[in-house]
Amino acid sequence: VVLVDEHGVPIRPALLHADIRAQSQCDLLRQRLGEERYYLLTGNRIAPFTSLPKLMLLQEREPEAVRRARWMLQSKDYCAGRLTGRWGVTDPSDASLTGAYDASRRQWCAEVVEASGAPARLLPEVVPSTTVVGRVSREAAQVTGLPEGLPVVLGAGDGASATMGAGVVEAGDCYTCLGSTAWTACLRAQYQPDPQMRLTTLLPAQPGRWVQYGTVQSAGSAWSWFRSLFGKGMRWERLIAEAQQAPAGSDGVLFLPYLTGERAPIWNPRAQGVFFGLQAHHTRAHLARAVLEGVACALGSILRLLREQGAVAPTVRVVGGAARNPLWMQILADLYGCPVEVPQHAESSTAVGAAVIAGVGVGLFADFTVAKRVAAAEHRYEPQNAGQKVYAELSTRAAQLYDHVRDLF
Repeated sequence: VVLVDEHGVPIRPALLHADIRAQSQCDLLRQRLGEERYYLLTGNRIAPFTSLPKLMLLQEREPEAVRRARWMLQSKDYCAGRLTGRWGVTDPSDASLTGAYDASRRQWCAEVVEASGAPARLLPEVVPSTTVVGRVSREAAQVTGLPEGLPVVLGAGDGASATMGAGVVEAGDCYTCLGSTAWTACLRAQYQPDPQMRLTTLLPAQPGRWVQYGTVQSAGSAWSWFRSLFGKGMRWERLIAEAQQAPAGSDGVLFLPYLTGERAPIWNPRAQGVFFGLQAHHTRAHLARAVLEGVACALGSILRLLREQGAVAPTVRVVGGAARNPLWMQILADLYGCPVEVPQHAESSTAVGAAVIAGVGVGLFADFTVAKRVAAAEHRYEPQNAGQKVYAELSTRAAQLYDHVRDLF
């Protein structure tokens, strides 16, 4: 959340996504509107990392700052304003994750904003992600080195940009973004909120489309955590090679990757990480592979939900830094039960997607289908029958394990 005045001058330091102090404001929204109604309208659960509760927090603790503010912006909106001098605009992707946007009608949700008590006057105009919001000003050119007069396209948030960079442009396309956190998503042709509120919705750069997804809180970060404890000083390639020596299923070792709580599909902030099934003969290789399999099981549970709600997913694209881990990709292919494709520039998919959106905005590309070509598959992993059988059983055991231990968290 970036609060600025009418001239784009920040009123106070920005509140980052990871700031979760607005817990009581979330409780207030639940009392006034209800979780189910809020979710139906916005496609999102009430959560302190979204913008609306943060604005409510500032209104309570810093009313003078809110009074002086003219716009509540996201980071890219602020950067676009600094470059061009145009303020008060955002795009649908960032608007859809503020917690104040009507996902179905694609407009600010008056019912939610009224329930929050936050001032609606701070909400920026929502324009397409491909909008040229202006050109680089003389002052900005001197500061940045960018050419004066260069067109500036507003662009999209990281999730929408990663969707584009994965080559996901047609309804029904599915992908997994595997970084420190991870998510599995499907591009939908219509708004389709999950009846049990396990999945989340954001608006992509493509008009008339919705992205339905679920987030795993600890993915690449779980692997980094394991490596820092048990493989300190080891190159990641060596640790992966060691994990590959363990059989599929890690000889009975299960890992629940809830190191920082969990979002989809269980939505339990109190959930904790678990190693289960350890015996004297197990080695670091078994534990390392179990970490990869535990994260894959969590992502697989999200893909199952998407399929239950109509996603076909004949193939799944995987992008993000961990897409270069071949063992993890094969585990995902076996667990998903379909081919996994890793596109070119998988580690830079967010930047690639942003470039495609900008190219469409300035007329360099006719439409978003160019993303399919830019993100052509570089590697393809086919599911193996033996692995599929093992991971179907492992996924069931992981769900059972969580059910047995969740009351202990």
